[in-house]
Amino acid sequence: MPAQKNRNRLLAVVATPEPPPTVRHLNGSDLAAFLMDPQRTHTAVVVSFLPENALRIDAQEVAALLGADAQVFELANGPETHKLQKGVPERLHVFGNSARVYPHGAQWMGRTPRPHILHSAAYLPQLYTILEHDFLAAEHFESNQQSTTTSLPVLSEAEVKGFPSDDRAMVELLSNGQRAVIRGEDLLPGIPLEWLLHKGQTLTGIFDPATDALDVKSLLLPHASPVTVYKHGDVALARVKSVTPSHALVHLWPGSDFRIGVARISSNDLDSAVDLLTEGEVVRVRVLYENGAVVLSMLDVDDDEPAITAPPLLRGGPPWLDYDRPYASIFTAATSVAGLAPSPAAAGSPAGVSGVGQARTELAGPNSASEEALLTPAERRTALRSTQMQLELARHTIAELLEAQKRQGATDKVARALQDQLEAERRGAAELARLHNTAEHQIEALREDLARTKSALVQLKQQRRSTTSRTDAPMEKLFLDSAEQFKFDVQLAWARLVPAVDKAAHPLSDYGCSAHFLASWSSITEQQRSKTLRAVVDLAAGMTGSLRKREAHPLRLNEGAHAGLTMRGEDVCMRLYVEKGTAGALRLHYWKLGAGGVELHEVVSHDVVKP
Repeated sequence: MPAQKNRNRLLAVVATPEPPPTVRHLNGSDLAAFLMDPQRTHTAVVVSFLPENALRIDAQEVAALLGADAQVFELANGPETHKLQKGVPERLHVFGNSARVYPHGAQWMGRTPRPHILHSAAYLPQLYTILEHDFLAAEHFESNQQSTTTSLPVLSEAEVKGFPSDDRAMVELLSNGQRAVIRGEDLLPGIPLEWLLHKGQTLTGIFDPATDALDVKSLLLPHASPVTVYKHGDVALARVKSVTPSHALVHLWPGSDFRIGVARISSNDLDSAVDLLTEGEVVRVRVLYENGAVVLSMLDVDDDEPAITAPPLLRGGPPWLDYDRPYASIFTAATSVAGLAPSPAAAGSPAGVSGVGQARTELAGPNSASEEALLTPAERRTALRSTQMQLELARHTIAELLEAQKRQGATDKVARALQDQLEAERRGAAELARLHNTAEHQIEALREDLARTKSALVQLKQQRRSTTSRTDAPMEKLFLDSAEQFKFDVQLAWARLVPAVDKAAHPLSDYGCSAHFLASWSSITEQQRSKTLRAVVDLAAGMTGSLRKREAHPLRLNEGAHAGLTMRGEDVCMRLYVEKGTAGALRLHYWKLGAGGVELHEVVSHDVVKP
């Protein structure tokens, strides 16, 4: 019994969760002294907030996101941030609603990323991701400076921890906890690593201690063939590689380029592909096999039509394309970590340290180039430096004149004039500092506005493409009797939708129409009629695969788990999907006749559950 108690106590100790990371609080002067301490061994994150503003960055959430390796501090904007500004080098402070990562180790001031300012609650998730990237980049630089005892590459198993930039993934070796990096240029250059790997994934590769790089090229999957992934008529995800007025070039995966003419993008002869598609956008396409060739089309592809999951490019990785992935992530101009590495001479690092280890990731938005054009370095930085040089010259002049006054008896009027000049220069410097601070806020606001504008532009193009890709024109009325006209429309839709090779296997079976159905049919729009015709063809032609997607099921008397079926003698009332994911999505009610065949009963919205 004592042994059992000891065992239970041990299990309780083991199961005790680690305490959550804490947020530290120091006044501005003490925090500046802590950051400037040359013996500091942890990367710090400083979060500032406006006391009178409810909108702020959650420092506790930042600490939980970054883990125990980060030291997170919170500071109120005002006197405390001014004390911090006085205690650190120029332009290394924080202000307002913002957060900033402060690396540690040699040359940390040159590797400190810019502060990230919060202007709206919608920007919070993106800001947390950017802070995580800055932190990972700082940690990777320090881990790359540490010496290693192994000189030969070894086979290692590692876990993906995060992505400092598009072309870098931070991993942790499971054998000893050492940090390493996966480089995008070693796999598929130009493809963000977040499209190949996912956070928390475990993989095996060759670890090179000389560069701290993990080589996982052996996990790349061979190029697939569309025939092995997609059947005729499947909807697939593709990425737009380039666009011209007459056509677009898309690929289902890297290296598989397909040309789509504008006639297969829009049914309007006057449309241009440039007005409908954006380079880098992820779109839905229908895969067709015509005379043994693969043909892609965007005509008649509904936004709510399910798409086949895109294949992964790396064994165990995520689908390489995701329709819901934010558009801006495709065009994020995140500079390569290797490209931002300082030279050994500038960083003071030994020649043996790799460029990846010296990297600093600057997570600028996609519009950083245009923003630089708004405020040139001369307007944003050189002005302050020039003013300081003028102040120094003025001080030197005053000193010389005071000395001359002692020697030659200069009057107090000259000294007063020079003092007034010095005060004017000081006021000018303060005004330039204020303008510099205002400009930084404007840059952040313009960056967010441009990102929203790009996203809105893509959405507008998607809406226009969805409208113009419809080949459904108002059907010409060829019969006076509405039932005969409907049967003709079904026959025509069956002829168009079912491939010639499948018509013998899926002929139209006997079906009937009730007066309720024809009345409901006359009350819906042309586009809804087109969707309803496809559902009727799937039902009457026995397209088993399509019916599974439409979830055909009996209509019960109520919502109870054991409710009985809705019956009409030996006939059972059935229900299937016509639309998905739209407001008031349509459903088709029909009777499955006991004697065989079906009778179409009514087209209703999804909230109508009675025949």
